[in-house]
Amino acid sequence: MVRTGRPKRCRQTGLVTHTHHLLAGLARAHPDLRLAVTQTGASDVVRERVRTLEGQTVLWQGIRTGFPELLHEDGSKHPDRVRRYYETLIDEPGNPLYRSLAAQYAAAIRHAGTPDLLAQNTNPLVGILKAAEFDLLDDFGPVHVTGVVHDTTDMARRFTYVRRRLADPRRVTITLIAVSDAVRRHLVQHAGMPPDRVRTVRNGIDDHTFDQRVDHAHRTGVFERVRARNGLPTTGRMLLTSARRVAWKGHLDVLHAVRLLISGGHTDFYLAMNGAGLVDSREPDYERHLAKTITELGLAGTVFLLDELSDAGLAACYGHADMAVHPSRLPEPFGYANLEAMLAGAPVIATAHGGPLEYITPDESGLLVPPSDPAALAEAIDRLLTDPTLHARLAAGGQASARRFGLDAMISGYEAAITAHRHGLRP
Repeated sequence: MVRTGRPKRCRQTGLVTHTHHLLAGLARAHPDLRLAVTQTGASDVVRERVRTLEGQTVLWQGIRTGFPELLHEDGSKHPDRVRRYYETLIDEPGNPLYRSLAAQYAAAIRHAGTPDLLAQNTNPLVGILKAAEFDLLDDFGPVHVTGVVHDTTDMARRFTYVRRRLADPRRVTITLIAVSDAVRRHLVQHAGMPPDRVRTVRNGIDDHTFDQRVDHAHRTGVFERVRARNGLPTTGRMLLTSARRVAWKGHLDVLHAVRLLISGGHTDFYLAMNGAGLVDSREPDYERHLAKTITELGLAGTVFLLDELSDAGLAACYGHADMAVHPSRLPEPFGYANLEAMLAGAPVIATAHGGPLEYITPDESGLLVPPSDPAALAEAIDRLLTDPTLHARLAAGGQASARRFGLDAMISGYEAAITAHRHGLRP
């Protein structure tokens, strides 16, 4: 924060990664662009000047979304309560959650002083649309919101609400962006969004900056420090799972696959799992459950739950990994961790649904397995451990595929969406 000089910590989820790549691309293409950024999950409604990683100074505004008085039970978020207030009661005029979100977003829009809005995912989009529905923006003038949809799970009623608002553009005009064709298909085929109102703009990555980070980590011995802190073996090939520690990411399937590999005679590898602290408040005990399962399966000394990694530490792990194993049980909207591993030259094993289908061609740029299938996962890992020709082909093919998803195409797509109702971006 500019005023205090202290950093503002946040979880490095795929959505946060996407936000930083988007900010970097916009800053590069439009140096004079003025930005105001809201962050959900704030403990209080505060406003600060923040210098982003990309060097921009922006107005940062916190949006309080925790609502412990509504969503918590026994000290943590309860999935049924979250679903009730965010989803089931979305059309209830007196819903205190949406009343609060609407008021906070209306205030943030007024302080930003711009009618051009970009909502990163469905909940901020709904919060903005609720502000319009509750007449909190009437004296501000018409606004245009570009809604970016990353997640599609458990969103049916929220998508229905957005679809209704699409048909009533009097207060807010809406453009929807899907981050992959898989997300767009869901929005059109399952959520009933008009096809002409949803455009796909695939996520992009600043591959040049990422390459530099991996190279710098290698030259400065960052991985050796990660190894020492976490007690990783000094020999053997490292498998990497880089994912938030939530159940749908498939950690348990990887653990059972590792046990199958060991029982089949493989002893020349170990598994490192990144994601410390990246938990879902609705699954507060999941990290402890992972640690307990590792012990119960007899995998201590083979599977390691890494501590919290810096960007350099994560880059070092990608650069050292023999392969990346990301078997998400639910469809990944896109899958930045896959792209990062591929750029670093680590072959990727992912599940055959969602975003990975758009950049992984089996046996050419990676391997795909069915979700929730440890035996198939073990077989795929075995192929990469025992076939150096396949390993080399997938490393090269994956890297080439990942480089197709640079920033330029993504930024062009966002420019077109943001300016759909105008002739150009306003500085």
